[in-house]
Amino acid sequence: MTGIPGRAPALSSLSAEQMAALPLETLARSVLNDLIKPGDGSPSVQNWVRRIRRDHRKAPEAMRAISEAMAWLRHRMILVDDLNAGADGDWVMLSRQGAQWLRDGTLPPAG
Repeated sequence: MTGIPGRAPALSSLSAEQMAALPLETLARSVLNDLIKPGDGSPSVQNWVRRIRRDHRKAPEAMRAISEAMAWLRHRMILVDDLNAGADGDWVMLSRQGAQWLRDGTLPPAG
């Protein structure tokens, strides 16, 4: 469970302690892989968060780490709002930059 580009453990396989100990970029990749499923279209962050809260409600350290990973994904513009979702809410999609990061692990410098 290291920060190797392109590799991250499945979020569901991690304990709360493991989530809190992972490098932020690795946890962000795990979070992204849990949120975005190939072929499923744009996910609703609100619906995803409900499931995450249910699964980790007794693990505040895991929720904090996941919150940090989500903030990192948005700040680095890996996750962006999907304005084409056709519904009210918080629909997101993988950005072009995010797709590149998943492919080869590279990101432009944070701005």
